Parts: sequence; structure tokens; C-alpha cells
Amino acid sequence: MTDRLRIALVIVSLLTAPICGHAQYQLLNPGFESWEGTATNSRPSHWSSFPQADGSWAWAASTAQHYHRNGGRPGSSGSSYLTIYSRSVLGVVANGNMTTGQIHAGSTSASSSSNYNYTHRGSAYSHAFSGTPDSMYVWVSYYASSASSQGSVRAYLHGDSDFRDPNDCTTASLYRGKAVAQFSRTTTSASTPTWVQQRVPFVYDGTSSVNYVLMSMTTNTTAGGGSANDSLSVDDIEFIYSAWLDSLYVNNVAVANFQRDIFNYTDTLADVAALQAATVSYVTQASDAMATVDILELDGLTRQFVLQVLAEDSVTSRTYTVTLTCPEPICDTVSNLAVNVEGTSALVTWTSGTNNQLWEVEYGLRGFAQGQGQSSMSEVPNILLGDLEYNSEYELYIRAYCGESFYSDWSEAVAFVTGEEPDTVCLGVDSVVVSEVGFTHCALVIYSPYLDEDGQNTDSMMFQVVLMHNTDTVADTITSQNVVSFSNLHVGTAYVVYARTLCDSVHQSGWTLATFTTYADTTSITEVRTNFPAFMLYPNPAQGEVTCSMQVGARSSGVLIIFDDMGRKMLEQRIADSQRIDISGLPKGLYTAVVQSDEGVAVQRLSIVR
Repeated sequence: MTDRLRIALVIVSLLTAPICGHAQYQLLNPGFESWEGTATNSRPSHWSSFPQADGSWAWAASTAQHYHRNGGRPGSSGSSYLTIYSRSVLGVVANGNMTTGQIHAGSTSASSSSNYNYTHRGSAYSHAFSGTPDSMYVWVSYYASSASSQGSVRAYLHGDSDFRDPNDCTTASLYRGKAVAQFSRTTTSASTPTWVQQRVPFVYDGTSSVNYVLMSMTTNTTAGGGSANDSLSVDDIEFIYSAWLDSLYVNNVAVANFQRDIFNYTDTLADVAALQAATVSYVTQASDAMATVDILELDGLTRQFVLQVLAEDSVTSRTYTVTLTCPEPICDTVSNLAVNVEGTSALVTWTSGTNNQLWEVEYGLRGFAQGQGQSSMSEVPNILLGDLEYNSEYELYIRAYCGESFYSDWSEAVAFVTGEEPDTVCLGVDSVVVSEVGFTHCALVIYSPYLDEDGQNTDSMMFQVVLMHNTDTVADTITSQNVVSFSNLHVGTAYVVYARTLCDSVHQSGWTLATFTTYADTTSITEVRTNFPAFMLYPNPAQGEVTCSMQVGARSSGVLIIFDDMGRKMLEQRIADSQRIDISGLPKGLYTAVVQSDEGVAVQRLSIVR
């Protein structure tokens, strides 16, 4: 062997790693599972060593100093790994060297700056890269005769240049970041590997862009250092991208006992208002990580913030969950509950609790099982129950609704008895049709057994019509005509109409009611007739969806139109009996639901909660 060959064999060893062409965040063949041949000293794919060197002394450094090994580090799913080794030629140590770049052998002096590994742009020995990983993990088993020897695996992320290691490693303008793993021997026997995972951070102290990655591995950090047969086995090189949080805040206050590897947190807030106003913020460990926050309303007392942290590689992710709760609020019960009975009608009144929004009244013949009676919702602290049976004992319960699906307790049962059936039968109004609704006016058409088909009052009966807004009486009219007009109404306002027959000074019928809302825009309801056909939307209040129950004979279908309290049409769709209707797109509030069918038009007030 010539001196030139002997000296060239001590060229310093380095390693570069290529990047996936379609996703430039990891090395190609990082676990050394792919090889260019079947020989023991065949070349691992996407890596190069002495046989691929260039430079004036490349011919002298053409002997491979690596092995294709079967097996792998503990827990590996792979079947092979790489071993590089040093050898002695006439007493001179040639360090093992493997790189994803290319070895340049330009001098016979081991420490010469003409000997280096480099990114050879435009060739198979350059590897484009765009990521900025946070750490490098690599499994090594290192044997060295001397306990003071150190092996090395290192990576440099650099700009658009033929970056050289070690020549350019101190020029900050040529690279962006580096990860350098240096380690002492892990085993005292070359034939018995002892694997240790090296975890080293990337240090971003350079100023260049990131266009390529150059990695280097060698059996000794000193060119020509160590001893013959020192060996370095390498498996599963992985770049780590951070998807950790560094801190987490609820309402800008740091979460107590936060640790980045604990992913679930809970906290209790004072009340529902604080819960609804709560915010969750965070700081990611890596500035290039992205986080999204989804807010789940599990129920009125629980909100869950799900933070999905996605690392720069768009693959690594972690999920943190913050669950916020609050005590169930106290929904004030009503007081001063009273029932004023007149014939087959009962006017129920009560005093509202401070936080009441709506009220639910359930009633039936005395002794009915609660939950199986008739149920009505009221948005004002009174309600008229009509079409009751004469001379019958009834009882009712009432509870308040306070928002977000919270109710007060049911009241104690209140009993009442309807009136005696009169000797003279006074027939009630069949229905009241609210027509010609405008912005500030409407006309009411009375349908009664005492009126002929032309609306003529054949029996000279009198009708009492009461128009109310909330608890205020807007008009109270007694008339013998079948049409009553009202003007000077408020725009976009909900009204309730009560109508009954006054047969004489002693006898009168029960009340029949209708509701309508004056227009707030060009939307119109041309006719609203209650009691025909009968329909009901339930549950009421509703959340997410309602079911329509119709009783309109053989043709159990119609069109449902839902208006908000400003008179704007919010939903319109054809429906059938027992059909479920999706109302998840409507905000919470009070609405007027209208069903139009061949049998007529009917209306119901509907409350939507969240």
C-alpha cells in the first residue's frame, strides 16, 4: 500500500441526511432498511461513503468501511442497521465515515481543510429540506478501545450552497441550525451492541435560509483519532417536531400544575355567565407549531375546549382538553299562584321569579299523573286555559324556565273547579282568523255558530274581543260584527287575541285565543286560524330539533313556517305528522310557528334554547 493511500484513509468522517421529496421533514432511509445490494459492505440507499468520494485523493479512499447488519435497536420494527468502523493502515487510523452528502478527499493530511463532507448541489449527494425540527433522536451503539474516545452524529440545516462540514460549521451566514450528538462508548465489546438513544436539540444560531440538510457520522470526533476496529452502529434517525404546549391559561390566568405531558385539565367557574364568557389561551413550545381550539357545549353547565396542536411537519400532533364547569344555577320559583275560573275557562296568574324567562304550565283532571297532562308554555306571567269541561275538578302545576335548559322545581298542585253547565247553552267562538296583518294593523274575523256563511249575526249575539301584549290590555271590544279591526299597533310585536260569545248578561262562553305578530319586514302571514287544524311542536322549549304532531284528518301534512319576534321568516319546509324538524340553525329566542294545510292555518309560540 502506498503512503498516499495510507494517509488518505484517515480523512475525517461526517454524515448528511436526505429529505423525502414530497415532504421535506424527515430523512430518506433513516433506519437503514434499504440497501443498494446484498453484499455485507453494500451501500445504504441515499447515503454515501469512501467509495463515492471525489477530490484528488478519492482514488486512495475507495475502500468501504461499513457493514450491513441484521437486527436493530430495542423495540425496532426494522430488520437492519448500519455499522461504520475504523481501520489501521500501516499504523495510521482511518476513521469510519458515512454521509448523505459526498466525501471530498483533497489532502493526505487528516486534519487538512481539503478533507470534508459536503452537499454537492445538482447531484445525488444533495438533499433538499425545508423543515426546522426541534430535536434529533438517534439510536447508537458505540464501541471504542479508549474510554476517552467520542463518536458523533450531527446534522446541519443550511442555505443554497455546497455547505462543507467541518469547514463552514462556524460561519453563521451559511447555515440556519444544527444538532450535534457526541457520545462516549456505550459497550466494551464490539460484538455485543448496547443501544442508547441520543436526544439532542437543534440550535438555531445561524442566519441562512433552510434549503438543504447535511448530516455526518464518524467513529471519532478527531480526524485520525481513536483506534483500529472502533465501531459505531446507527439506527432510526428521527427529526422531532414539537407539538407541545409550554403554558395554558383560563381567562388569562395560568392553569395551576400545568405540565406539557399532561393533556386533560378541569376547572370550576363561579356561574353560568362566567362559564359562557370563559376563554382559553396558550403558548406553544415551538413558535412554528399551530393550534386550533374547538369549543364543545356539553350541556348548560359544562364547556370543553379542545386544543389540537400541530407541529411544523403537519404530522406530529397532540391534543389538550380543558373542561370548565359551574354549579347549577338556582332557578327561582313563582309565587302568588292564582286561578280565576269563568265557566270552562281558567285564567292562571302568578308572580315571576327574578331570573325567570318562560313558564311551563301542566294541567289535567284532578289526580292526573304528572308528565301526562296537557302542557302549555307562556312568555308572560299569566295564561288562559280554555275548552275545559263543565263542573269538573282540575289541578295544575307550574315551573319557571331560566335559560340553558334550567328549570325551577314544580309548584305544589293547585286545584280548581270549573263552572256549572248553564241551563242555556252559550256556544263558544269556533275560531278567530287574524287577517290583513301589516306593520301596525290587523283585522280579526270571528267564526261562530251564531253567524251564517255570509258572516251575518242571525241571533243578535254579542262577542267580546280582547287584544293583549304581554300583560297589557291593548283593546277590549264588544261587538255584534264578525270583523274587528285594530290599528296603531307596534311593528314586529307579538299579540294575543281572546274572543268569546256573550249570550246575555248572565251567560257567556269560554275564551278562544289566537296569536299573531305584526310585520317587521316584507314577510307576511296572510291568515292565522287557531284550533283548526290542531298541531303541536314538542318539546317546547326546544333544543336542536322539534317534532310536529298534527291532527288534520286523512291529509296529515302541511307547510311549517317559523317567524322570529321581528316577523322575519327564519324557516319554511313541508312537514308530515310526527316528523322531526332540525332547528339547530336558529338562535335561541321566542318564535311564532305557523302550519298551513288544506284544512286551515294554525299557530303556536315556540321557545328555542341552547
